[in-house]
Amino acid sequence: MTNLKIKRNSEWANKMRSFKLILDGELLDTIEDGEIKEFEISAGNHTLQAKIDWCTSRPINFEIIEGEEKLVEVKGFVFSNWFLPIALFNAFLYFFLDIVYDIHSVYLAFLMFLFLGYLVYFITFGRNDYLRLIEYN
Repeated sequence: MTNLKIKRNSEWANKMRSFKLILDGELLDTIEDGEIKEFEISAGNHTLQAKIDWCTSRPINFEIIEGEEKLVEVKGFVFSNWFLPIALFNAFLYFFLDIVYDIHSVYLAFLMFLFLGYLVYFITFGRNDYLRLIEYN
């Protein structure tokens, strides 16, 4: 048999959520934040996809030969690890300046709309790119 090892990075955006792993159209398992899982699969051509709610990754096709080990890493959308902390800091700073000092910063408000737009893109039109699969070996 051959081994498929799937590694999920720890990230802010989906920390409390598990991803479904779909191999050849069938649910293989779920993977939690920061977890590494190994599966014995048959040799040959396979298709792997990750899913969370209505958002998915692009499917990757790979061939694995008998006795080989394949490593695949699953990640959130581009910049997802930095996105949430920076967006929250920006929102906190905007509301702090507005409430405490009565300063209405157009630049911080514009940044909040950019962050919101970036997130809305990935949960609507870019929902098939919300997760990423990266194949190694």
